Amino acid sequence: MILAGAMVTLRPLQREDVPALVRWANDPLIVDLMDGGYPDTEAECLAWLEQLESSRQEKHFAILSPDRKLIGDIELDHICWRRFEAELRICIGDPAYWGHGFGTDAVTTLSWYAFKHLHLHTIFLRVYRDNSRAIRCYQKVGFRSVGRLVRNVRGVDREVYLMLLTPADLAARRSISLALAG
Repeated sequence: MILAGAMVTLRPLQREDVPALVRWANDPLIVDLMDGGYPDTEAECLAWLEQLESSRQEKHFAILSPDRKLIGDIELDHICWRRFEAELRICIGDPAYWGHGFGTDAVTTLSWYAFKHLHLHTIFLRVYRDNSRAIRCYQKVGFRSVGRLVRNVRGVDREVYLMLLTPADLAARRSISLALAG
């Protein structure tokens, strides 16, 4: 399945994406921003990709720039079909693409897909309080803060915001109608 946003294209992850995913998994700056990570060797990453193919609880996509360069990945994880909810995670792994709206477009595109085609009712996410760029991205899409917690990461307490998005939140912020969008 290929999903086209205004700026990015989302497509399923492929074997040729593994070197970039492993590079991002071993980049200290990216690891510091992420709550959880990737498999950090090519062998682990290949096994992980095979597992993704048969999972009903995960939808994972590569994020491609307008010139079709792999710049990150995005996923719906922990999909609960009974409660119609999932957790979103995104990584723009190439810093040259930070702060230019690619993440916002990817989150909007995947959220629209989740609500319109997967019929989910809620998308939630966790983000570190000090990741202001990500928080701005999520707020632009329509996510709102619904709680916070403190997590000990390598001996340091870090505050985590819990954020939530519904179809109405997305439609209100993006001026779209999910019922009419095709």
